[in-house]
Amino acid sequence: MDLKNSTILITGGTSGIGLELAKQLTEKGASIIVTGRNPETLKTAKEKFPKIHTFLSDVSDSKYIEQLYKDVIQQFPNLNIIINNAGLMRLIDLQDTTLDLEILTARLPQIFQELYRWCISFCHI
Repeated sequence: MDLKNSTILITGGTSGIGLELAKQLTEKGASIIVTGRNPETLKTAKEKFPKIHTFLSDVSDSKYIEQLYKDVIQQFPNLNIIINNAGLMRLIDLQDTTLDLEILTARLPQIFQELYRWCISFCHI
């Protein structure tokens, strides 16, 4: 796949899979934008990969989503790929039969609301 003329936004792009995607897609010649909630990890990612563009943003906060949308569209009107990678990992022992289903699924409604707000802002791209 030729990505040389692509502009790619990666949420949660400062560590793990997101950072590796930023690395590999930069090597393919794409223009990469990463978001993250932590200014220090954004700074570290930028130092490691100077060609990437970074934005402080929290995809779980609608104010951040709206501001991110405005900033990204203004600075990168040719944005054509979004990788929604941001997330939090919960350590749950799925073999623990004492866990209640409500505990396991407690954040699902909030997660779907956050994803919906994100899509409403960016889905027309």
